[in-house]
Parts: sequence; structure tokens; C-alpha cells
Amino acid sequence: MLITNVCPDEADVIICGGGGAGCVIATRLAESRPDLSILLLEQGPDNRDVHRLTRPLDSLFWLFQKNPYLKWLDCEPEDKLGGRQPRIPVGNILGGGTSINTLMYNTPAASDFDDWKQPGWTYKDLEPLIRKSINYSCPEKSGSSPHTDEGVFEVSRGGHVVSYGDVYAKACRLVLKDAEECDNITNYRTGHGFGHQPKLITQRGKRSNVADAYLHASQAKNLTVVTGATIEKVVFEKSTAVGVRVIGDNQPSAAFGKTERYSKDVKAARMVIVTCGALGTPAVLERSGVGSPDILQKAAIEVKVDLPGVGHDLDDHQLICPMYRAKEGAYEPFDEYARGVDSVKGVIDAEYDRTGKGIAASNGFDYGMKIRPTQKEIHSMGPDFAAYWKRIGADKPDKPLYSNVILPYFYSYRPPLNGKYFCVGGFHNYPASRGSIHITSSDPFAAPRAITGFLTRPEDLPVHVWYYKKQREFSRRLPFYEGEEADSHPRFDPDSPARLRYPGDLNKTDKPVEEDSIAYSAEDDKAIEQYVKENVATAYHSIGTCAMKERQRGGVVDSRLNVYGVKNLKVADLSICPSNVGTNTTSVVLLIAENASNIILDDLKDEAAHTRSRESKL
Repeated sequence: MLITNVCPDEADVIICGGGGAGCVIATRLAESRPDLSILLLEQGPDNRDVHRLTRPLDSLFWLFQKNPYLKWLDCEPEDKLGGRQPRIPVGNILGGGTSINTLMYNTPAASDFDDWKQPGWTYKDLEPLIRKSINYSCPEKSGSSPHTDEGVFEVSRGGHVVSYGDVYAKACRLVLKDAEECDNITNYRTGHGFGHQPKLITQRGKRSNVADAYLHASQAKNLTVVTGATIEKVVFEKSTAVGVRVIGDNQPSAAFGKTERYSKDVKAARMVIVTCGALGTPAVLERSGVGSPDILQKAAIEVKVDLPGVGHDLDDHQLICPMYRAKEGAYEPFDEYARGVDSVKGVIDAEYDRTGKGIAASNGFDYGMKIRPTQKEIHSMGPDFAAYWKRIGADKPDKPLYSNVILPYFYSYRPPLNGKYFCVGGFHNYPASRGSIHITSSDPFAAPRAITGFLTRPEDLPVHVWYYKKQREFSRRLPFYEGEEADSHPRFDPDSPARLRYPGDLNKTDKPVEEDSIAYSAEDDKAIEQYVKENVATAYHSIGTCAMKERQRGGVVDSRLNVYGVKNLKVADLSICPSNVGTNTTSVVLLIAENASNIILDDLKDEAAHTRSRESKL
């Protein structure tokens, strides 16, 4: 394999985008078809050159600083969010999101895939690919999940597990009642339970990312990876994709032989595959003339295929992260590490450098929940939600309405405060609201127009109100709870029984905390609603903008990943998901990419057989 910033003139197969999907597909194709030249194009740099990204905790806190390997997508101001402009971080480095994410491993419900209703994409179809993709080393009951240690991408408990597991479990039992207690909750079947949360960390204590697991481990000599390459558009001859136009920004050019910005067309003899993700793939298609005529004409782009589903139905999990004060000394010094306290961080980093262990070899995401509402709670969320839940999840017990994880530190893009904190970060798995993302010009460096659409459907806001109350009751039952961090909670009336608690003023009744539930008034509910509008954010799980479904229903690709209306062009990334998945998305992008690789290899084989048959008749 060659990694370079010099772009060749042609290849048999060109893959546009070196994120999670692109790295997997490029590796699988190159290793399975050594007779074909495979070219992977990535706008960002090679991740191997960035050593800080391999250190789990340090790289996670880098998200909250000025990490140069991610770009920020600023969305439009949104009325339902009080005019706020949500921001979405996007990986800009080989490996994509897996090189810069929070290292949390999670899995969807098996029924999520069945709900796609696409041939070749049911859970039964995909389950063998879990074993092929994931190398799983976490303790679990035999047969409780499809995981094995046979795969490529390492998932483990990292180099450290936080010390509060027993009290966490006790609080979950008190609040979640009939929830299943699991060795881990990443088993594709648990929709209402709690337990260990595995990590995207190797057994050696380093970040797991697809570039390292697949690409850099490959010995394929027919694979070329070009970094620093921006995809301007797919090049067509009539209705057939024959290549891509690439822009190198201050990169050496094979065409010109010197360092400068250049533009060149790279020929694809067999196929072009777009893997730029849910936020990048629509732009490539639209700049190529594939999309809604209204969008394309405003951007002065010739319409080649009228395909209005492109960039439509942007879907994302909606995240809230209430933070709490914790008792000093209750557990490991994550906050001190984040603040860079020399006497703490230096010792922890030295242990990590020596052994690959300790909290630096962790993200602190050791325990999580998946939660479904009771019938009483469903009724409390109103008729719009009740009808929606009946349609998508009420009879599917593997679907969690909300997922969360407890983080033993101050989790925010604000500077870490003095003191000790924990956070219960959770996201709505199946929101009804949808957004969109579209280009505004033909310039590949121009920002797109993105709208999250959060809270635009009435089904969604009551879910967040329900969850806020649930996670607060859980948090109050932890023995290290000292009260709420006020800036990340609703502004309740100080005289309300729901008022925020502070250290030394926990506002308990004469009952034990195990039995002391807060009563919320209608005014309190309004305060929670306002808090959600002011704080709900992306969970970094964008999907669905080039959906795999029928063209007449807004689809962009068929079940073989072919873009409607053209030939030799496929899309294979999270943009193809036709409905949401109840999980962080790394596990899903791996399955999409592995399945896409099989589909593409089958199509290339069928094409070769057809060519030989045609030649034999001449």
C-alpha cells in the first residue's frame, strides 16, 4: 500500500472519502482483487502522523480544545432552538470520526436493520459481518451477543475501569426497576438495561480507529491512498461515472510536478464509490449534478439526474448532558487530568507511557443504560408521542428510546471548572424530526447550508422531558452526588420542590434518598422544555441524507448501493441509512462498509464475467 499526496491519473476503482467506510472498503477490495488498482482519496492528513490521537483520554479532551483534525459545521439558526445555530464536528483526517471521536462503542437493536426493509440488509444478513469486523475482548456471558475475537477492529474495556461500578448498579436498580443487568449492553438485543460500556480502545491501551485496523495493517500492493485531496465532483460521460475531479490544496501534483493548488480529472475504469459520510456525500453528488433541480440551479450546476432525496432527511440523535457536582476524592482524578494539573497528569501519563494502563488508557465511559418508557410514562408524553412510539418501537423490546452513559468528569466545550464533577450524557435514539444539508455553490470549499431540524416534530420534546427526570433521579441516588451544576440544568423556581440542589443543601425529605422522588409541576415541565431548547445538541451521529429506499419515496440508492439514474456510481456510508439506529454509529458504519464490500466485489465479478462472455462471442 502506498500513502502519498501525489494523485495518480487513473485507477480501476476510486473511493472518495477516507473515513470509516472508505478505509474498510478500500482494504477489502484491494485484498480480494489484487488484479485491480484501488484508489482512496482523503481530504485530511494521514492519522499515523498524529501521536496524540492514539492516547485515549488525552485525545478525547482534545475535542474540547482546538483540535486541528476536525472541522466545525455551523448549522442555520433554528426557530425551535430559540435561534441557536447548532455546531457539528466532522473528522478531517484519515479514519474520519474513528480518529477523533469519544471512543464509545455501542450497538443498535437488531430490529433497526430489519426496519430498513431492504433485501440483503436484515439483521440476519449482517450478523456474520459483526464477527468479521469486531475483535471483542470484553468479558460477557457466553452466547449473549454475536461478538467474537475473530474480527479486525478492537473493542475492549481499555486500560482502566472506574471504581464506582457497584453503586452505579444499585442506583440503576432503584430507578430502572425491571431493567436487565448485563455484563455489557452492546448485545443487539437489550432495549431496557444497564451494564458495562465497552470502548473503542485496543488491549494495548491505544485508540481503535479504522485506518489503523484495516488500512495500515494491509499488505495490499494495489492500493494507493492520497491525502490532501478534495473531491470536487464525479465526472460523467452521458449517464456513466468515469472518474472524479480532484483538487489538491498546496499539494505536489503528478500532473504539474510542483507544489501548488491543482485540479485534475482522475479516471475510474470500473467504478466510483462515494464514502464522504452523511454530511459530505450529498455535497459531492450535488456538485456532480445529482440532486434536487431547485438546489442545483441555485448553485449554477447543470442537472444530470433529478434526485430530490439527496441531502434530505438528515437524521441525528439529540443529545443532552446534565452535569453534577461530586464529592472530592470519590473516584479517580479525571477532572484534574483534564485541567492539566501537573501533579496528577504527569503521574498518569507516565504510567500510561510505561504500561499502557491507567485512566489515560480510558475514556471514562464505563457504564451505560438503555431505557424504554413504561405505559404510564408513554401516556405522560402525550398522544403524538404515543402514536409515534406505537408505530416504531412499542412492540420491539430491543429498541431503547434513550441511551446514556455516565462520565466521571466535567464534559463540555467550556473550560473545565474547579471541583469534581460527573455527567450523564444521553441521546434520543429515534427522533421524529429531520433536517437537511445542501450545497450553496459549486465551490467544494464553500460551507453547505445545514439544518438539524431538532424539535420540529411534536413527538420529540416530551421524550427529553421524560428522560431529564429519569437521569436526575438516577444521579441523586449515587453516594457521591453533591448537587447539580446550575448552568447545565433547567432554571427551576427556587421555591419549587424541583429546585436545584447545591452542596450542603440537598433538599432531601425525611425519607431515604432511595424513596425520595422529585415531584414536578406543570411549570417545572416548562422549565425543562426551555432547557432542552437551549441545550439539545448533536450526538455526532448524522445519517440518512442519501437514503437506501425506493426512488419514489425519496431514496437515493437501491439495495445494491447504486445511485439512481446513473451507472458505475455507488454510495456506501452512513448517509444510506433509511431510518435511525439506536446506537453510537461506529458499529453501524463497519457493518455498512463490510456489506458494501461484498456487494461491490459481487458486482465487479459479475461485470468481469459479462465482459468475458461478450468477448467470447466476438
